[in-house]
Amino acid sequence: MKRGEAQAVLRVGTTGDYPRVTRYDPATGTVSRQDIALIQEFAQHERCGLAFVLTAWPSLLADLCAGKFAMAVGGISRTGHREKLALISRPLAITEVALARRGEGRRYASLDAIETPGTTVVEDHGGTNEQFARSRIRQARLVILPDNQAPFAHLRDGRADVMFTDSVEALYRQQIMPDLCAVRPDQPYTRVEKVFLFRNDQRALRDRFDRWPVARGDRP
Repeated sequence: MKRGEAQAVLRVGTTGDYPRVTRYDPATGTVSRQDIALIQEFAQHERCGLAFVLTAWPSLLADLCAGKFAMAVGGISRTGHREKLALISRPLAITEVALARRGEGRRYASLDAIETPGTTVVEDHGGTNEQFARSRIRQARLVILPDNQAPFAHLRDGRADVMFTDSVEALYRQQIMPDLCAVRPDQPYTRVEKVFLFRNDQRALRDRFDRWPVARGDRP
């Protein structure tokens, strides 16, 4: 898609289930939040229309490569596999931490403390949180759920003890769910970079996005 192209519509894939950055409202059929607002502003800058396409974490990359949308947004982590199959934007640094029930943060203050037979770790299927958990968990019990929102219920009602997620998500959940807490968010286990993905034939679009002042963080 060329900038200013007549009647151009930028099709953007998003999962709509990462509430800090992308949230789908089935009542209105709309998506909102931080990454959605950013791409809406970019579309205005590009002088093009905008259409959001719902996808899911297990199929997001395949849907992008299949041409269902030109780019994907919403809490997407940079990985080697994704870099092989798609173009990535300028990264936003983010960090991997633990989320636990309030009052139990000290109990799970380190990976060694979490990695015990008596601990249950819960993750949603198809994302980098699952990949991180699978790479680190050997003794603790690991539960993988198909729904991106289900792990939080498991934490709150005691069916699980810990969830690994990025610091933005952990702090957001702590804010809206006072019975949960981000565990040492200033001392992450690892560094992860969140990016927007672009289909391989959208290099010009990716490059314009990366040059866009707001994406670079230097809004005038």
